Parts: sequence; C-alpha cells; structure tokens
Amino acid sequence: MAPIASCLCVNVYSEEWELMTFNANQNDRVRKINEHIRSKTKVPVWDQVLLLGSKTLKPQRSLSSYGIDKEKTIHLTLKVVKPSDEEMPLFLVEPGDAGQRHLLQVRRSSSVAQVKEMIETKTAQPPETQIVTCNGKRLETGKIMADYGIRRGDLLFLTFHCMSG
Repeated sequence: MAPIASCLCVNVYSEEWELMTFNANQNDRVRKINEHIRSKTKVPVWDQVLLLGSKTLKPQRSLSSYGIDKEKTIHLTLKVVKPSDEEMPLFLVEPGDAGQRHLLQVRRSSSVAQVKEMIETKTAQPPETQIVTCNGKRLETGKIMADYGIRRGDLLFLTFHCMSG
C-alpha cells in the first residue's frame, strides 16, 4: 500500500491580492497551485512567478522536489509578470492543400479586428468572412490578442464563413 502523502497548507502572499490559502499534497505539482491562483485572481499561469524564499518554483516540478515533504505550512510569494507589448511574429495559415503562410507582426494589445484587417491586406478576404483560430480557440471581435495567451511564433488558422445563395 502506497504511503499517504502529507497534507500541506500553502499560503500565497501578493502585493495585489489578499492572502490566499490552499491545501495540497507533497506530490502535487506547483502547477496545481498556479491553477488555484488563476481561479481566484484570473492571472494566467504563464504570467505568475511563485517564490519560496529566493527560489523560483517551476510549474512542472512537485512540491516535494523543493524539500517540502512534511505536514507544514509553506509560504509562497506571487509575483505577476506583466508581459511586454513588443511585436510578435505570428504565421497565418490559409486553408487548402497548399496552406499558404503569411507572416504577421502583431502586439499583445492588438485587437482581433486589427489582426483581421492585417489578414485582409495579405489575403484580400474581408474581415466579415474570416474565421481566425489560434490554439484551438476562435478569435472574437472585441477582444485583444492577450486575451488568448497568444505567444511569439504561434500559428493563426484562417477559414471562411460559408456564403449560401
């Protein structure tokens, strides 16, 4: 029979939010704590940095790999990394067998409407006929690229609305 993992009380401190407390097991991954934080603060996991003292915790590692292995309370500090708004190269993949690719330079603050206008200049397809997806999500007008967690080098996929007559 496998040993029962010790229960840990995890306190997360931040300058921006009230104290957050979560229960975890020593075999849980740091990512589980990141996900708890995301559910309370809406800060995406990739914008979070958890510190144990001066050590930065990596999401894929287990709590026990940091020497956290007994019933105790651990104190973590959350730092939110504000991503820069520099230009990100993204490739637009057109539909069809050829799957022609176009390089687009967008910013995290670029609106989906602005990106669709860029696409129109490359493909001559008007924005109202475009369906653009990235990482399995359809990009919606009224949102910005940062809302989708889009990163440098991601692929945008273009399809079109069917016009019937």
